[in-house]
Amino acid sequence: MVNSAEISKIQPERIWVQVPEGVPASLVTQYIQRCLTALPSAKAALERSDYAHMRVLGHRLKGSGGAYGIPALTIVGSGLEEAARQVDMPGLQRQLAELEALLGRIDILPQ
Repeated sequence: MVNSAEISKIQPERIWVQVPEGVPASLVTQYIQRCLTALPSAKAALERSDYAHMRVLGHRLKGSGGAYGIPALTIVGSGLEEAARQVDMPGLQRQLAELEALLGRIDILPQ
């Protein structure tokens, strides 16, 4: 499982995303916005110890992050999924905090 220090070492300030070829930049922007919109629901799931919700969220991020050119989301998604499988509440809290911080640092490079 990755910890927040590992992601922060990758890019301590901004994360510049190169949109994959053939993917409109607007789709990547919408994807990031959907991730941000999902944060309150994820926090609520964490508060009620809904490990299944957190596992599914992690699995989705793990699969979709790379497709949108954001491998750091794949790493965090994998960490969320694994922490949920292990019923590791502190791990889930760390991963969710890292996800929130990560989403706030993403910028899309012009095509």
